[in-house]
Amino acid sequence: MKFIFLPIICLSILVAFKPYRETDLYDSSGNAAAFIDDYLADRVIYLWDGSPEAYLVQTDVFGFNGKHLGWFEKGILRDNDGKVVATIKEAADKITVDGSLKGLKKMLPEKKFHDMPPIRPYFSALWSLTRLNDFLKSGTSN
Repeated sequence: MKFIFLPIICLSILVAFKPYRETDLYDSSGNAAAFIDDYLADRVIYLWDGSPEAYLVQTDVFGFNGKHLGWFEKGILRDNDGKVVATIKEAADKITVDGSLKGLKKMLPEKKFHDMPPIRPYFSALWSLTRLNDFLKSGTSN
């Protein structure tokens, strides 16, 4: 009987301790500039310095002010016009440079009720003229 419960207990412990993962995001210059904390249900996007700026609800990206910022699909972060703002290393169309040490994650701000996502535009291969930092920070200002 003891041998039956031991595997169940071990499996329960493994499920409780979900592997911690962060996904680095690279800007239009190929520099690591932000990262996604995949630990929480609503994955949070932080700037490299540790400032929480946005979060994901499935593929939609929202600022903490409730503003819909864009989409994150197939490793590409896009703005509301469908242009590329950042990518993961595997989806990058340029040489990427890993950043220095990441800053400590700061406390999450309170989430406002978020907008309804707009109709998705055609997803372009063009890069947005908006820098990644500015794109993300637009979700924290009112």
